[in-house]
Amino acid sequence: MRSFLQRLSSRKFLTAIAVQIAAVVALFYPEHESAFVTAATRMAALLTLLLAALGYGKIEAEVDRDSWSGRSE
Repeated sequence: MRSFLQRLSSRKFLTAIAVQIAAVVALFYPEHESAFVTAATRMAALLTLLLAALGYGKIEAEVDRDSWSGRSE
């Protein structure tokens, strides 16, 4: 199993964090006049937050599963 510091420095984690930050910025600082566009931007930002978190969790679960089963691909 990988250590906590190795997980924090992985490209998958750093990409997920960058996506999360971009989604939070889009969620709280939309620069659009139209209420419809603002709502769509916020919904997309929330969806991006959710998908990035779930995707990272799934990838880490697969890595842990593979490390516990003793196989490496």
